Amino acid sequence: MKEKLIFALKGIVAFALATVLFVGYKNASAQVEKPDILEVLSIGEVINDGTAERIARAVQGINDNKKVKAVLLLVDTPGGGVVASANVYEELGKLKVPVVAWCNSMCASGGVYVIMAPSVKYIGVRRETIGGSVGVIMNITRFNRLLDWAKIDNETYKSGSHKDFGNPTRAAEKAEREYLQSIVVELANRFYTLVETGRPNITPENWVKIKEARIFFGQQVVDVGLADKVMTLAEAHAKAKELSGSKLIFTRDEITKMSEAATSGAHYLAPVKPSVKSGSPYGDLPWAIELLKEVRAGSAVRFEYMTPYAF
Repeated sequence: MKEKLIFALKGIVAFALATVLFVGYKNASAQVEKPDILEVLSIGEVINDGTAERIARAVQGINDNKKVKAVLLLVDTPGGGVVASANVYEELGKLKVPVVAWCNSMCASGGVYVIMAPSVKYIGVRRETIGGSVGVIMNITRFNRLLDWAKIDNETYKSGSHKDFGNPTRAAEKAEREYLQSIVVELANRFYTLVETGRPNITPENWVKIKEARIFFGQQVVDVGLADKVMTLAEAHAKAKELSGSKLIFTRDEITKMSEAATSGAHYLAPVKPSVKSGSPYGDLPWAIELLKEVRAGSAVRFEYMTPYAF
């Protein structure tokens, strides 16, 4: 009888201890501070309508996610269409969190246009970055002389004198050249106004260079006022995290790597320190595992493109 009583008491004590440990861990885990997210977007192609559509979807997803506190925008593009560039600019301007733009090998023309978005608070470039070429270009290849040589006639019927301006089957007229040039100038002035708004500290001397549509390299991009600093990609990450105002923020790639290493029990990881707020001996692993589920579910917003332009 005595042995049965002792056995029963041991069982009750063990159950009580297990309950206390479980409740303590559950409460500690519930108090673990979840990290914020540094979202990474990429524009690495000639800017077109597809670029604008993808950025629009990304911006919507970012604004809907309260965990995203900043965006790192990776840019590597020679530019693109006027309307497409304007659309990307407008979509990026809808972001509610600060954006750090980092220019890789090229950020020219339309690439400069899009990073002038109001949400972009800091612009970094590599030492080798080709930037600038601010302005508009229109190119018409006329083959009317080839048609004359081949004795081929082309007839055009139009409702107004300007309707076929730019027609490649005939020689350009003076009025046509003046009209098309006026459109280029108007679009260029819109571009200049946008850059002036985004980079108000550009000096008059540097504006002369910029309006000549010059290209600049690395530090020159900074010197003329189109960027803030020559920096590495790692430094751009750090700057974006700084501007986020969050003390606990990671990119989705960083979260994924930490989670995979944690779940695989990788021995090379540094020892996990207990969370100050929660006191949990498991540190920050609970939130890392939770966000890993998000990543695997496909909620990450990140675009990567290959560009055929190399310098």
